[in-house]
Amino acid sequence: MRKKPKRRRRSRGGSCLPLVVLFVILVGLPALLVRTCTVSFFSPREIPLVLLWDVKAEKLVSMTLEEYVQGVVAAEMPASFEMEALKAQAVAARTYAYRRILRDERIPEHSEAHLSSDYQSGQAWISWEAFLERHGQVLGRSLQKKIKKAVTQTQGQVLYYKEDPILAVYHSTSGGRTENSEHYWSEQLPYLRAVEDPFGSNSPYHYSTASVSLGKLGEILEVSKVKNFKVVERYPSGRVKTVEVGEKWFSGRDIRQRLGLRSTWFTGEVIGDELVFSVWGFGHGVGMSQYGAQGMALAGYDYAEILQYYYQGVELKTPY
Repeated sequence: MRKKPKRRRRSRGGSCLPLVVLFVILVGLPALLVRTCTVSFFSPREIPLVLLWDVKAEKLVSMTLEEYVQGVVAAEMPASFEMEALKAQAVAARTYAYRRILRDERIPEHSEAHLSSDYQSGQAWISWEAFLERHGQVLGRSLQKKIKKAVTQTQGQVLYYKEDPILAVYHSTSGGRTENSEHYWSEQLPYLRAVEDPFGSNSPYHYSTASVSLGKLGEILEVSKVKNFKVVERYPSGRVKTVEVGEKWFSGRDIRQRLGLRSTWFTGEVIGDELVFSVWGFGHGVGMSQYGAQGMALAGYDYAEILQYYYQGVELKTPY
């Protein structure tokens, strides 16, 4: 008796394939879009906008805060610096701008703008077009990529003291010690305290000299007889508080600004018909030292440690 051939089971693979395809369309594709899309409605919070007065172009420019920070890092710090130093600069620049945006602070020359590209009004900024023109296309593109990476890796991070973004001021080189805020400006801020700063000693601006003729000094300071130049009082940091010249007294900041000295940490000596200055550091000396940040990065500190060293008692938050 012949056995009946066994009935072969039909494979269910064919019937499952449409379900698999449907699952990929309904679940996989939206997930892929969410991961790759950069449209703002996928972000939990909107990136703030900056209204910037571009001095070179003589026009008002609107951009996101992150785009603005890229231009500040490109203008304010050598792109050859270590990545952790660049990241510290990015956070400081973002914090400075974010505070102004929250407070709706405007620059006096152009009330429609939060900030200016002129460093004298706060912090410098440069367009990528000008940056590439300065460095050349090949090197410029490489440096641009590095700067963008530093900004992206700190995106949205802002320095806070308690509940408020800080006044994140910074300068080139401290000369060995930073300064209290009230010793350069009038406001005493708890996070802008003087700290020892050995990290920026390799800066080309750590120590410098300058000179001015006694005749020119008299003209600038409006002093009839320049026979003496005496530092009357210094702050604990070493920076000059008060100077006596002829029959007048001046603040160290006033002397620095009028004579174009690199900082208020100086000595002056009359040699012949000239006054010769020895100067330590470059800038007001308050907050983060940029060359100090570079020195700390080279020593193995990360950007958060750098920022918390120069700005006392602060914490990093991501408000957007």
